[in-house]
Amino acid sequence: MRLTAITAAALIVLGTSAMAETPNLEPGMWEYHNKMTFQSDFPIPDQEHTNQECVTLEDIERGDAFLEDVEECDITRQDIRSDGMDYSMVCRGPDGTEMTMDATMHFHGDSASGTITGQMETPMGPMEMTIEMTGERIGDC
Repeated sequence: MRLTAITAAALIVLGTSAMAETPNLEPGMWEYHNKMTFQSDFPIPDQEHTNQECVTLEDIERGDAFLEDVEECDITRQDIRSDGMDYSMVCRGPDGTEMTMDATMHFHGDSASGTITGQMETPMGPMEMTIEMTGERIGDC
């Protein structure tokens, strides 16, 4: 399973279902910093990743702002509010492995933060992952 692709997708999902409220996020160019830590029977070094994404008002209103390629993932629970979002998803790798993830995101107009936890069984044993994400609007697209 391409752990990096799946975790990147999980970090930026805002969902695809209908929303009761529009998230409190300003359109524009956003920069995200993600720190991943792992707990497992085998050593995996912490990983950090920064990316930028242009987010439009239409993306936010449709509920798919920050949505990357998550074809191998299914959103199983989602609560989108003006001030944040909670969601759960299951992602499947090409080898049949599954990773379950739970996330809590907080939206503050021109910034966002959140925590994502994930669990999966690997050929080398169980693995848990925690991702701390911060994001901020850095300008216009």
